[in-house]
Amino acid sequence: MTEERDSGGRDKRPFPDGDDEDLFVWGELRPPARPAWEGPARSARGRPDPRRPASPPAGPGARSDERETGGFEVPTGVGRPADVRRDTRYGANDEWQEWLDPGEGAQARRPVPGEGPGGPFGPDALGPQPGRARSRPRRRRASAGAVLAAMLLGFCFAGLLDATTIQKRVEGQPLGSLRSLQIALLKPVVAVGGWLQLDRPAEALNAALGRGQEKHHTLAEATKQKKSHWPRQITAARPLRLWIIGDSMAQVFGSSLRNLAEDTGLIKAKMEYKVSSGLSRPDFYDWPQHMIDQIVDWNPDATAVLFGANDGQNFYSHGKVLKVGTKAWQEKYAKRVGKAMDILTKGGRRAYWVGNPIMRNSVYRDKTAMVNRIYAAEAKKHPGVQFISTWMLFSGDGGGYAEALKDGGDVVIMRAPDGVHLTRAGGDRMAQVVLDVIEQDWGIPQQP
Repeated sequence: MTEERDSGGRDKRPFPDGDDEDLFVWGELRPPARPAWEGPARSARGRPDPRRPASPPAGPGARSDERETGGFEVPTGVGRPADVRRDTRYGANDEWQEWLDPGEGAQARRPVPGEGPGGPFGPDALGPQPGRARSRPRRRRASAGAVLAAMLLGFCFAGLLDATTIQKRVEGQPLGSLRSLQIALLKPVVAVGGWLQLDRPAEALNAALGRGQEKHHTLAEATKQKKSHWPRQITAARPLRLWIIGDSMAQVFGSSLRNLAEDTGLIKAKMEYKVSSGLSRPDFYDWPQHMIDQIVDWNPDATAVLFGANDGQNFYSHGKVLKVGTKAWQEKYAKRVGKAMDILTKGGRRAYWVGNPIMRNSVYRDKTAMVNRIYAAEAKKHPGVQFISTWMLFSGDGGGYAEALKDGGDVVIMRAPDGVHLTRAGGDRMAQVVLDVIEQDWGIPQQP
């Protein structure tokens, strides 16, 4: 007889007490103990459960279309009939029987690979194989030519949308056959884009992002102020307004000079640099015009300038290409330098033109030395300009290029691996020399 526990009907168990290691507990329900003739019961993965005894083989009267369901007989072709009779042997309800024999429900087990014929090396060792997919219309692969044509079409359309900006970038490249070819190819694209007005969205976007054509000032506006900037007394209330400009060489040098200058408490500094720029190619970046604009808008007292790293290249003059280093090239470049010096010294302002340091490459070194000589010569023609040479400042004991130099008793890396630019220590070294000249020129007490 099975034992019942009565606690108001709440703790009544429909099955005999089982082992503590029973596989499943449905609330307070425990699975029944199966008779010795039943089994082998299978675990949730479908393997025989060693805790349950095996069942006897089916008798001669057993139907081939019946399967064991824990006391139920399921007719052939029926997955889970709603009218399955109760198992009166154990008193189990339908829910419990559904768990023990999931049939086609959510607990149904998929075959385990390797359990079929042949064992782990049989035909099903890799698991169930996917069925044959329905035949679908085969997609035609695009040929390489079609893909290339689509890409070219996309590039052409993108070029039409912003052809003017692309043309400006191409025109700023070094002179040569590649630049000429690109400009020739862009001319019809720019013409078509302008005719169809396809560049209007790009212009509107650039204007919204502040990239449109900036408002320029004239040189006459820069000379309106009659009172001279220099000399005057520099105080904390009226600090010296120092503008630091140049190409990529001015990036490290400029930030070092700005930091050292502002540490004095008597100088307010502003830095601007443009990579790959200079004075030889105003078609790439028009520094003279930008100088006029900043003199009117920011009104600096003095300017520290470092150009020349990109100026040793050919450029156009009156429709002719001037070869770098020729007499015509040097004369034209000197005029451009002199024009920049004129602008920066308007209204009694001061300009501190910094020469480039020695370069590692011998050919590049000669070009740098050439532009330094032009700077020094033009500075002598402009009373408000001082040329500050840094060539020997970065030279070794023998006067040649040096990557590392002594600084405060220690040997410190001063130059970048490219043999051109400065490290932070090199920028500080150059900036300190320039700041000493500025402080002496304006009567600013030098820092210890």
